[in-house]
Amino acid sequence: MNHETAVKIQAAERYVLDEFSPEERADFEEHFFGCAECAGDVKAAAILAANTKAVLEEEEARAAAALRSRGGTKWRLSWGLVASAALNLMLVVGIGLQGWRLGNHAPPAAAPLGAQFYHSFGVPAESRGEIKKFEIPAGDRFFGARFDLMPGQRFDRYEYQILDAAGATRDAQSLKAPAANDSELELAVPVSSLAPGEYVLVLRGVQQDSPVEISRARLVIRR
Repeated sequence: MNHETAVKIQAAERYVLDEFSPEERADFEEHFFGCAECAGDVKAAAILAANTKAVLEEEEARAAAALRSRGGTKWRLSWGLVASAALNLMLVVGIGLQGWRLGNHAPPAAAPLGAQFYHSFGVPAESRGEIKKFEIPAGDRFFGARFDLMPGQRFDRYEYQILDAAGATRDAQSLKAPAANDSELELAVPVSSLAPGEYVLVLRGVQQDSPVEISRARLVIRR
């Protein structure tokens, strides 16, 4: 999937709302993990969706409490309300993301319940001791892996590899290094296609086709 197609079909919104088939999701992930603009769109859409969902759940809880206070014994959402909530969620995500795109990429406004968190982990440089372990919560499609470069260290591109408990490669991708010469970088790593379990994430920098391992970590993926 190229960038023009991703924007045309509103891929970021559809990805967050889980409207893609497994093949479409993998195709878009291959694109947006190398596209800073689409990665930002996905992050913004995920925040908007999470905030909106939280607001809807709070309203449902209030309605249930009101019904109980009037002597009711059971609370159920009608199908009409469910459909309305779903449409409102899609509308908020679409409008909010469009505003984020047009507003000089300013962060999206938080819903009344406040900001939501984007899971990001600092992955230390490889050592001979035990490597650090991180837990990826159920429902997360990706996470941010932060890592530092040594002073003066530069690479043409970066790559990651995810290994299962048996050492087999379950995912691997490579992308061009960002233009800015930052010493601290954060890489968005997709995990939606991985089954629950423990994995090892290996991050490498590549300079003139020579890979150099930067860091690694153990991942525990929940579902």
